[in-house]
Amino acid sequence: MDDLNEICQSLSDERVIELVTELGSDAYQDTATAIIFKTICHNIDPSNASMKLYYYKKNKLFHCYTGCGDSFDLIGLFKRRYELLGIKYNFYKDIVLKLKEKSDLAPAQQTFYEPYEPQFEKYKEKEINVQLKVLNPNLLNVYTFNPTPEWLNDGISEEVMKRFNILYDIKENKVIIPHYNEKGELIGIRGRALNQESVEAGIKYMPVEIEGQLLNHPLGYNLYGLNLVKDNIKRTGIALVAEGEKSVLQYETMFGKENNICVAACGSSFHTYQFELLAAAGAKTILICFDKEGETWKEQQLYYNKLKKICLKYKNRCKMGFLWDTKELLNLKDSPFDKGQETFKKLYKGAIYV
Repeated sequence: MDDLNEICQSLSDERVIELVTELGSDAYQDTATAIIFKTICHNIDPSNASMKLYYYKKNKLFHCYTGCGDSFDLIGLFKRRYELLGIKYNFYKDIVLKLKEKSDLAPAQQTFYEPYEPQFEKYKEKEINVQLKVLNPNLLNVYTFNPTPEWLNDGISEEVMKRFNILYDIKENKVIIPHYNEKGELIGIRGRALNQESVEAGIKYMPVEIEGQLLNHPLGYNLYGLNLVKDNIKRTGIALVAEGEKSVLQYETMFGKENNICVAACGSSFHTYQFELLAAAGAKTILICFDKEGETWKEQQLYYNKLKKICLKYKNRCKMGFLWDTKELLNLKDSPFDKGQETFKKLYKGAIYV
């Protein structure tokens, strides 16, 4: 077990509650299997966050069931929160030492006679090496193809739904969204709720469960749609990164499959692993096309800085930019693709490059 994982595994539930409260969650619910917090992983203001950030006691991991749609440990939550608030931090001093304080590691492991180790090297972040589990595609046979009016009205054609293998769960009234890796192998299945009560409760997207098996995957280690659009990205050298899967389908409906260069990060973060996937696919220009956020001027500034920071991180390797709605063309929470082709073209024309 590596040192960072050991720290996360050593923390008591009480200490986790204390740390997450300090990070901004002003409420929590402690159940037998999980502790439920506010979704401060992607909401600047906790008062706007829903109780959909689950900390599972058995594996010591968080899972966000709304905006992020991702799994991560406590270290990952610290990083997301700091970056969301635009706080500059030192990984060792501001995260590792914070978690080590009051941890449940045995005192014998922290004695005066321990051999010297350079602390920054000991606790440095590890290189990403992820192997996603490949699922049996026959799992999808329990669903049917049924182009729902909701998605048709959102500007997604029946033809595009077929190409991306979008299915329907009659029993749960959910759109079924299979996720494939860049090789076209099935690695996860997500469901998009259509029942209004689920949408109002903030439970739009959830992993699908079949015969007791939760078919989720770490969303930060894949890009939705890359398997079908990678050749277009290689040919043009351009990649658009949206938040949600629907945006990828909307873009193809608007511009055709031969012109589709859009992928989805499936959350409001863009991870290094995802950048490397696009770089390997031949992207020379990457444009972040996330949903419109920020009700107040302060929230908008923080969000602007967040998008700019994403671009600055990779600008030495690739031309980076992001879409920003300076002309009030979108409503709050709209994606740049929701208002149709002409609106998107205007947003694209005004892209901000760093």
